[in-house]
Amino acid sequence: MNGTPRRGPEADELAELARLLPPPGDPELSDGRHHLLKEHLMLQIEEPATAPHRPKRRRFVLVAAPLAAAAVAAAGLFAIPHGDDTPPSSPPAAESGDEASATVLLDRVSLVAARQPALSVGKNQFVYIKSKVAWTAQEGNGPRILQPLREREVWKPQSPGKRGLLRTPNVKGKEPPLIGTEEDMTYRKLTALPTEPGALLAGVYAKIPKSGKTADPAARNAAAFQELGHLLSEQILPPKLAAAVYRAAAKIPGVRVVPDSVDAAGRHGVAVALVAYGERSEWIFDKKTLTYLGERGYMVEDTKHAKKGMTTATTAVLQRGVVNKAGELPTKP
Repeated sequence: MNGTPRRGPEADELAELARLLPPPGDPELSDGRHHLLKEHLMLQIEEPATAPHRPKRRRFVLVAAPLAAAAVAAAGLFAIPHGDDTPPSSPPAAESGDEASATVLLDRVSLVAARQPALSVGKNQFVYIKSKVAWTAQEGNGPRILQPLREREVWKPQSPGKRGLLRTPNVKGKEPPLIGTEEDMTYRKLTALPTEPGALLAGVYAKIPKSGKTADPAARNAAAFQELGHLLSEQILPPKLAAAVYRAAAKIPGVRVVPDSVDAAGRHGVAVALVAYGERSEWIFDKKTLTYLGERGYMVEDTKHAKKGMTTATTAVLQRGVVNKAGELPTKP
């Protein structure tokens, strides 16, 4: 009789994830590695309208929601090489593994995030983010159409009432639009958010309506995943909060691993994803360093406004830093 227990599907899936990821250990990062960011926790069940620039809030949309533009920050500046200007079109890999596999990956990612040095962001300064983005737009009851891939630069003020700046090729022949910030989107306010994953996740769920389209538990879980993704957009997160975001996401039912995903800059990585209403929302990480690369939305089935296989959102962070005034670029170390 063989005394060696058989390996079940769960063990096989975890082994596959282990193959995709770097060897376990204490992840060591070079100087200037990444911090993450946050946007306001609000919800709205609607499709974003076509606009010359991204709305102040990226809100959860059950039918068609572009993902939150995620990012990483350096102590002053972090630049990432990027590819061409064509959104990736090759079919993505399917989700693999069970929820335990996603928990393993997100736990490793959270360790990387927690080890980053806290950035000094003054109330009179601006958070600068340069990214490459493409989101879908929809007119009336027509089909969703992926907009051209473009670079986007934003300077976000860290003091309520101050004006920031947005530059994007989508606004042609016009002065770059000024943008503001809300008090709870500043770095100072972010430091006051819960860093215990359970408490952070409870706060997210508390803002999701319990009636209407988010009455269904699966819809509420998808909304929670989307809102945590919003915390990874155009603000710098304190390291402990960044780690809490990933650990909180691991608690959401239905989160799976995507072994190979690609961001808007053409960089391949491993992702965690959640499917809702035919659309898969992915957070993409570098397979070696486990730092955040970007995001992708992908249709896994036909819907009224989008076809299976369609890319619905793609982003990549190219550069981040903190500057003293809008329009100023971070200086290289």
